[in-house]
Amino acid sequence: MVVGASGEIGAALAVMLAGLGLTPVLVGRDEERLTRVAAACAVESGGGEPAVIRVADVTDRPALVDTMGAVADAGPVAVAVWAAGVFDWAPVQRADPGRWGELLDTNLASAAVFAAAVAPALVAAAPSCLVFIGSGAAHQAFANNAAYVASKHGLAGLAGGTFLDLRDLGVKVSLVSPGLVAAGAGLLSPTGATEPERLLAPADVAAAVRFVVTFPGRGCPTVIRLEPQRTP
Repeated sequence: MVVGASGEIGAALAVMLAGLGLTPVLVGRDEERLTRVAAACAVESGGGEPAVIRVADVTDRPALVDTMGAVADAGPVAVAVWAAGVFDWAPVQRADPGRWGELLDTNLASAAVFAAAVAPALVAAAPSCLVFIGSGAAHQAFANNAAYVASKHGLAGLAGGTFLDLRDLGVKVSLVSPGLVAAGAGLLSPTGATEPERLLAPADVAAAVRFVVTFPGRGCPTVIRLEPQRTP
């Protein structure tokens, strides 16, 4: 299952999972984009089970919980990835409190709801895997986006605590934190706008998640940090 599958990173994750022989469940708000991702998954799987599309807004808590329940009822959940998130540029003294409230709700509070909702299914399917897509902002502060930094620091704490809760139940839990990626907000950066090839690609994030998913069950890569090889 990939939550946030309509984004470029989420799409790369879904295609990677299809290549591993899994049946991706694509959760996101944009049905048209999800349909395109499902088609890419079908090509990657070489005729495997078609991807399942679930349209949901992660900030709609009842809908998110219901979606997780429906997915679990349909079959075992071997891998769950949280790739949903939003971004905002604003110095704290000029920030829109409403916008920042939405950011924290999407990036952190909804991720916590997702973790609680999907954990029983992951335990039932163990050995299994839960991955949160974080950010370089999960490990250091940056100016002009304090709420985003706070949300990603919080996500790191959520991932760490969830690992401790689930490790003895056969569920790997990992935080994969990429630096600037040539997708979404990364393309708004100076380098992303002019030299996106210097940034990480969505497929690079998918490769890191694949490492977690395929890692032997006796261990868990709890935190993976990725940075562009060249200075962005």
